[in-house]
Amino acid sequence: MDDDQSDAKRRRVHAPHPRGDVTTRALDDIHSMLEEHARQIEKLVAANEVLEGRNTALEETCKALERKSESLERSCGELEVRCSSLERSLLLLRKDVSWTYSAPDIPRSHWIEQGHDEDYAVHIEECLGRIKSDVGNIRDGDEDYHCDCLNNENQLAILHDDALLPHFKELSDAIQLSDGIRLILIDNIELRPSALRIMFPALEGKVTNISMYRVRFPGPDVVECYEIIAASIRRNHALKELAWIGNRFPSDDQANLLIESIICNHSINTITMNNCFNQSDINGCRALTSLMTCGRQFDWLGFSENGLSGIDDVAAALATNPQLETLCMNKNQLNDIDAELIAQALKQNTDLQELYLYENNITSAGFEKIVEAIYDPSSLNAMVACNHTCLVEYVEENDNCMGGNEEFLTPQQRRRRKLYNLLSARHAEDRNAHHLNAELGEGAFTTKLVPRVLECIGRLSPDGAIESPTPLSLYFELIKSWKMPELYE
Repeated sequence: MDDDQSDAKRRRVHAPHPRGDVTTRALDDIHSMLEEHARQIEKLVAANEVLEGRNTALEETCKALERKSESLERSCGELEVRCSSLERSLLLLRKDVSWTYSAPDIPRSHWIEQGHDEDYAVHIEECLGRIKSDVGNIRDGDEDYHCDCLNNENQLAILHDDALLPHFKELSDAIQLSDGIRLILIDNIELRPSALRIMFPALEGKVTNISMYRVRFPGPDVVECYEIIAASIRRNHALKELAWIGNRFPSDDQANLLIESIICNHSINTITMNNCFNQSDINGCRALTSLMTCGRQFDWLGFSENGLSGIDDVAAALATNPQLETLCMNKNQLNDIDAELIAQALKQNTDLQELYLYENNITSAGFEKIVEAIYDPSSLNAMVACNHTCLVEYVEENDNCMGGNEEFLTPQQRRRRKLYNLLSARHAEDRNAHHLNAELGEGAFTTKLVPRVLECIGRLSPDGAIESPTPLSLYFELIKSWKMPELYE
């Protein structure tokens, strides 16, 4: 009977499935198959993790190679400029074995014949005298030279004349052969492509500061003028500072061309572009935002007198914490709405060290918003979260430094001073215990914090203001009113 039952059981296990040809397997076989699948899945997961690690490593390698490629590309560009500069210098040296200033004198009658008056003729003679003097000084090897022979500030504007080109050539040749010029200042003069093609190639690799004020570019030549200047700025890897002041951009195309050349030249770290945009036509906010979001590090961005009202994009860029130390936005018609946007950006920014907002349309209500980003006494946590880096000049001036970021202190010192001032202000009302209970709670854990709070007061006190109470006064207030019974239970 037992044998018959065993045979029947085996027949049932190996019998065809009534709904198909699949045979029923023993449970041990099924478990074995599942375990094998699990092992295969584990192997695949492990292999996938290895591949992901290799992929991450490859991505990092590609990024490193890309950075190295960009660095090599910049180095090649610098070498190309240097080679071009050396070639020009060699050609000049072959010609200038016995150099003398060879640009011809221009008789006063020439300017009268051109329709100018006597005053203009005298002014041109004085300018040519300055050019000749600067050329001599540069050729004599004066180091760290400031070339300001083309500076006509508060004088008659010098208009283009082909007779001036040989004198520009003498100046350019002297700069080309120099070991470097600290500054060239060009102010209140009309420049056409013929003059720019002579002067600007010589500046490449030689001049570290180019300052151009109220330079005139004749309408028919304006596009070519900007192309020559932008190409030279892009190639001038000696250039550290660029001032472009009072030169109104004729269109967004020219503004973009110059901004792109600045971004591409990684040597430039100081930029002043004042009174050269018009908010209704040429958008200064767009240009400033482009500079702030390009990933470059700048020591100074000066954008005064550019009609920057409505600075949503600028504030958003500032909130991304760009590598920028100083931002100047004086005389830009900024209002209280703009001030609130700036305040929100300062809460996110820990890099900006100075912000200038003189002569805008910001009222005391707008500056209060900025002050809140710098000094928020609503709680200890709020104070810690404030901006302790940026010195907002106009805020500090109007607030007598109370609640602002004071000069000559590190961010850490400012933070400690603000916290100590907050505790001092509460101490004057005998309210420190009340606030600490509200901010830290009243449980057993808070009691354990008492020694640390007292220790913290001792650490903060050296950075307190002179008129602040001594730590002993704060200690006494807390010991008599905050958590002492619970601490010794």
